[in-house]
Amino acid sequence: MIEPINTHPPQNARSELFSLLLRLHPVEVGSVSPGSGNQVQATFLDMVRQGEPALAEWLHAPNQRRPYTLSLLQGFNHLSPEQLAEAINRNQSIAVTPGQVYWLRITMLDATVFRSFVRYLLAQASSLTVRIGEARFELSRMISVPEAQHGTTSWVAYSSFEELHTLRSAHKRYHFEFATPTAFSLGQKSWGKLLKIFPEPADVFESLARHWNCFAPENLRLSNAGLSPRDIASWCAEMVMVTGYHLETRHLPSSKFGQTGFLGDVTYEVKGNPIAPQALWLSTLARFALFSGVGYKTTMGMGQARCTSLLKEAQREEVGAAKEREP
Repeated sequence: MIEPINTHPPQNARSELFSLLLRLHPVEVGSVSPGSGNQVQATFLDMVRQGEPALAEWLHAPNQRRPYTLSLLQGFNHLSPEQLAEAINRNQSIAVTPGQVYWLRITMLDATVFRSFVRYLLAQASSLTVRIGEARFELSRMISVPEAQHGTTSWVAYSSFEELHTLRSAHKRYHFEFATPTAFSLGQKSWGKLLKIFPEPADVFESLARHWNCFAPENLRLSNAGLSPRDIASWCAEMVMVTGYHLETRHLPSSKFGQTGFLGDVTYEVKGNPIAPQALWLSTLARFALFSGVGYKTTMGMGQARCTSLLKEAQREEVGAAKEREP
């Protein structure tokens, strides 16, 4: 049975941001491909469809940015990192058995989607079965608030566009973690789609800015500061440098799409004026990465990212505030 959760967020609904985890347990012996993000997406849309068909149809409509992201299925702890990477690269199915625990991360950039999804989970709490590929799981828990032992470094979070919009001077450095393969689509060529698989600061922050402009309330968009996503990209190309990285390429094959991307850690250093209009957006967009993902196919497991340096700073601020409140 699904453990109780808070389903009554504040009333300024559409500007809210959610990053949650679903804990899944196989109900029988089955198999699933750990790299099949399209199967995870099909499962999510089917769950939304059962709760609200019209919403699922809108979320599945082509040629639009979608207000959610999905991780790949996590929890293959019986495999070494090398074995898991090989299984993903070869699109192999891995056996799952009762007693194992798996996780699925979902982010939502619209509270309408969140509320519909949660209503469905609660309505089906006693009988819900989640099918991913050839495996069936029961859902035992939904975590929507960071747990104490993980603090703000958790992948679970709740925020709003208003909260992230607090403009600050750019930090000197931003450290990003790209947890799943990430790539940037640069358009269609005569030979196919042109994809970039290195995290240049211009591409990362432009991707974040485009997602922000698509889903943020109108009064919080870049245009209100006289800027566009391209302005952010152009400034970053000149004023933000990659000063360190530990990256690898990883291929995600599947029956419907196959894509190579990068994953790992990157450090960016701001060389330009930290109070320039473009610089004032960098911290907002970096914090937004946790919810929006970065780049291409974020609804199929790609582009799961977060700015770990800002998360650690927020954790230090919370600890300091807690100490000040102590008698």
